[in-house]
Parts: sequence; C-alpha cells; structure tokens
Amino acid sequence: MIRKHLDATHRASRQKSLRIRILRQLRPWHRRLGIVSVLFVLLLTLTGVAINHSQDFNLAQKQVHQGWLLDYYGIQVPNHVAQFGTGAAPLLITDKQLWHGKALLLETQTRLISAARLGELILAIDANQLYLFDNQGRLLETQNASTGLPQELQALAVIGEQQVWLRTPKGYYQSDDQLIDWVQAMPLAPIAWATPLAAASPELVQNARGANLNWERVLLDLHSGRLLGATSVWIWDLFALALLLVSLSGFWIWYKQKPAKH
Repeated sequence: MIRKHLDATHRASRQKSLRIRILRQLRPWHRRLGIVSVLFVLLLTLTGVAINHSQDFNLAQKQVHQGWLLDYYGIQVPNHVAQFGTGAAPLLITDKQLWHGKALLLETQTRLISAARLGELILAIDANQLYLFDNQGRLLETQNASTGLPQELQALAVIGEQQVWLRTPKGYYQSDDQLIDWVQAMPLAPIAWATPLAAASPELVQNARGANLNWERVLLDLHSGRLLGATSVWIWDLFALALLLVSLSGFWIWYKQKPAKH
C-alpha cells in the first residue's frame, strides 16, 4: 500500500516537473511571438486608420519624394529633362510631361521638345503639335497639321511679345500676330531658340518623378501586403500563424497555472 502511494507520488512529481519544463520553454517563445504579433497589429491599425482618414490627411495629394521608395516602385528618373527659365515657377519638360513649377500642365503621347513664354501665355511643342496655355496653366488651344501647323518640329523661339518661330527640316516658319497662320520665312537675324538650362532643378525633377506615386497608394500597399511583392502572401501568413500561436500558448499557460479548485 505504501509502495503504491510512493509510485503515485513519484508519477505526480514527474508530471509536475515536465509541466514546469514545458512552461519554462514556452514562455520565452510566447513573449517573442507576442512582440511580433503586436508589431503586426500596430502596422495594420496605424495604416488602416490613416487610410480611413485619407481625405483628412490629403494623402492622395501628397507625392512621394523619397528616392529609395521611388526606386523600389521602379519609378525611374526621366530620360529627357529640360528646364526653361528660372524663378518660382519655371517651365520643365520631363519626357512627355510639361510642368509649370511643380504643377503638371500636360502629358502627351510623344516626347515634348521645347517650351517658352509669350507674354502671359505658355507655349510648348512636340514633333507635330503646338500647345497654348494661359498663365494659370489652362490649355487654351492645340494646333497640329489640320490647323496648318508645320510638321516635324525641331525648335521653338519667341522674339519680343508677338513673334513666334518654329524650325523644321524644311525650313523656318513664323506665326502671325494672332498665332493662327504659319508662313515659311527666312529670318533677317540669327534666332535665339529656346534653350534649356545646363542643369534642371533637382527638386523639380524629383517632384516630377514622384507625380504618379502618392502616400495613399503606399499605405494601401503596406496595409494589404502588396508593398512586399510576391513574398507578401507568405509573410502575412506567418504573421497570422504567430497570432494563432500566441493565442493558443497564452491559453495553455493560463490553464496550467490557474489555481486548482478545492
């Protein structure tokens, strides 16, 4: 009888010792998984709140200017950059886009060639079209072959307040005072063609580069996991598994440590 009692006591002692060892091994992992889970929940919470209040924070209007983030999204520096003039709002061409300072005026199907000011107006050309804007950046008119504009444009010049010249492989063309008719002519003096600065403003170029990426898009991608690419599915699955393990291990620790009922 005494031996049976000793055996039962020994088994109970071994079970208790095993439970203690398991608890000791489990607690550190529970804490580590808890930290990971907290970070994951914080990420989802903060990005979710920011997205819900996107209009309040103007996230859709806030462009991304961080070079490393633009590189990550594959947004490259424009191949063709040309700045015309200086001051608070110079004219800037980046490939197929025309900028008035940091404001986008135009995006075309072909690369823009040149831009200049004509009094209170803004002119820009690509190979086969001329674009006319007011000083506020509103597009007033587009000229092309159907309106009598010469084709295969190469350069633009503004002389004085009214004279506009175009250069093509076939020669030079001058507009009338109303900028409606174009007549082939030979200039009496060398023409000062609109020439870009030797180096465009890095700030303006970076602004143009980030025009198609805003912080709302970045937060949406971060919240959904798309920011991490194809591996995001597996990473998000690991986070979900960590949450599950924290819940199960926390319940097990509580259950094994709760006071016994008498």
